Amino acid sequence: MQIRKRFGEILVEAGVITDSVLKTALQAQKKSGLALGRILEDMGAISDWDIACILARQFNLSAIQTISAPVIPENLQQVIDCDMAIKKNIFPIELKDGLLKLAISNPLDFDTLDKIAFKTTLRIEPVLATPTEIFKAIKRYYMHEEPTKASAPNKVLIIDENDLYRGIVCANLRNAGYQPFFATSTMAAVKLAMQENPHLILLSTTGNTAHAKKLIQNLQNNVVTQSRPVIALAAISSPEEEAALLSMGFFDVVFKPVNYVRLLARIERTIRFFYHEQIPHR
Repeated sequence: MQIRKRFGEILVEAGVITDSVLKTALQAQKKSGLALGRILEDMGAISDWDIACILARQFNLSAIQTISAPVIPENLQQVIDCDMAIKKNIFPIELKDGLLKLAISNPLDFDTLDKIAFKTTLRIEPVLATPTEIFKAIKRYYMHEEPTKASAPNKVLIIDENDLYRGIVCANLRNAGYQPFFATSTMAAVKLAMQENPHLILLSTTGNTAHAKKLIQNLQNNVVTQSRPVIALAAISSPEEEAALLSMGFFDVVFKPVNYVRLLARIERTIRFFYHEQIPHR
């Protein structure tokens, strides 16, 4: 009997993540109880498409990244209606010669597959897709919602030496609709800012006031970054630290460990204040 490999083992074996990242994620899983894939995605270590590909490999299924417009008979629409598609996060991709290709995000939902097969007398071929892609297809096909052209996301430059922490911040910003960039030093950040012209900068501080002052001065001395608001991600939580950072020229201060609801609210407020809800021109 073949033993199915664990999700994390496949990720490491495929070179998607390292052993150290997996260990960190497993430790976080013990504390939070969340699914390993969700934790790794929040850390910025993998994407939802990475998860779909690994699950497909784990369960010997095919995977689809983009769902094109299907042609589904009306009788099948009655079996897989909009409510069921949303509830089960499934979407019919193709019906041909008695075989229904069905996009799914949960490969363990055998009950749903069996019910559809029983009601339709069709053979079911499950295909892994991301929950986001399935939901987009449901909105396009069942709800007749035309995809809108997204406006350019606001750019946020993150300066932090810690790879793991920086990755988590990037992932949360990306999920919130921002376009994050990162650098490990202010000099590298200045060069990147000249290329990307960010709307806002997040600068991680270590608690060393002199070091923080040097970092903010490097940004203030550059023609591009001097006009951009900078939010400090401060290691020490105290009124004195906050006052010191604000007096140096930081627009706002968010203390670690970061509450991302609070951070995103501060970022949105800062962008509205500086740009009056308008994206600055490049």
